[in-house]
Amino acid sequence: MQSNLDKLEHNRVLLELEADPKEVADAFNQAYKKVVKQINVPGFRKGKTPRLILEKQYGKEVLYQDAMEILISRGYYEALVEHKLEPVDNPKIDFEDGIEEGKPFKFKAEVEVLPEIKLGQYKGISVEKDTPVVTEEEVDKEIKALQDRHAELVSAEKTVVENGDFAVIDFEGYLEGEPFPGGAAQGYTIEVGAGSFIPGFEAGLLGMALEEEKEIKATFPEEYHQPDFAGKEAVFKVKLHEIKVKELPVLDDEFAKSLGNFETMAALKEDLRKRFLENKEKKAQRDFENAVIEKVVANSSVEVTETLINREVDRLIHNVEHDLEERGLKLEEYLKYSERTIDDLRQEFYPQAENRVKTDLVLSAIAKVEGIIVSEDEINERLDYLLQFYPPATKEAMMKEKKANVIAGINSSLEREKTIKLL
Repeated sequence: MQSNLDKLEHNRVLLELEADPKEVADAFNQAYKKVVKQINVPGFRKGKTPRLILEKQYGKEVLYQDAMEILISRGYYEALVEHKLEPVDNPKIDFEDGIEEGKPFKFKAEVEVLPEIKLGQYKGISVEKDTPVVTEEEVDKEIKALQDRHAELVSAEKTVVENGDFAVIDFEGYLEGEPFPGGAAQGYTIEVGAGSFIPGFEAGLLGMALEEEKEIKATFPEEYHQPDFAGKEAVFKVKLHEIKVKELPVLDDEFAKSLGNFETMAALKEDLRKRFLENKEKKAQRDFENAVIEKVVANSSVEVTETLINREVDRLIHNVEHDLEERGLKLEEYLKYSERTIDDLRQEFYPQAENRVKTDLVLSAIAKVEGIIVSEDEINERLDYLLQFYPPATKEAMMKEKKANVIAGINSSLEREKTIKLL
């Protein structure tokens, strides 16, 4: 099939295609073989009606739609291959005349394609890489955090609540004189001064004595996640039963042994130091790679269209939606609580999406120039690694319904990793 290419603005192209009479005849024959299996004609078994009888019964028009679809699909695909085009959207098809056997069939296809990438310097990029260190202060801070997490709450000999104490209380809250859902509890332990309750409540506990009962006024924040409560003053009836304090474990070898396979406190500190250093080195490597990539992208020239950016925004929002579902939330609820709209979210993601698209296009172009190829063995190895983290039912569904997409994603990810390693 003959095809001509015209380049339009904004990475759009116009393909003008023409099928000769022989190709048209072949398309009609294929259309007949498809249609004859779908139509019942009296006197003939389904699928066995001669073409002349079929056309006489239903008219030649019965084959037009399928014949055109065959020619358009075939011609469009062949033109993409011939002109080495990578479409990013569905084509807009247009034809002035209908289809008729014995005559050529002409049609046009307008489509947006991947932009042309003009690579700049991408080898020998100079970027300074951080050399991470772990300080004793960082290790000691983590040791103290471990000590705090393993502290026990014990009854205090004091009789009055002070800041930092843990108060064991009964409470019941009222809004406009009526109890409200979730506003009551018995034997509840609260750390006074931690800010876990609405403003005013914990301050009202200060100075309370054992078995004392009192009313505490507290106001829900204006941005409170439940709109019916936001900005309203509540009254809580509170009774104090017990005052507790944290009893910290002694930082010695026994404490280290209680945390795992450590014989001494020195061994625990060394393990923390190694893990901190490993994490810092990974971050330093990521920062280094990102800095190199940023320079490579800046050295290159690429025009990114709204279609590609919006597609990436869609992907980012889908990821957010998936993460929320994992926590039992819906996107609509999240947007309501955060007082945002879906358009606000799209606008927030736009710069990130634009940068990601540019980066992916440049890295893909470098991979082509350098002949970077991902082998089937590499894909299978990564696939096996990823599948081990999913339950059997999920793995089966992924491989049955989304195998092609999963493999394509792995291939893209590995190609990206190899390209970054080259840089």
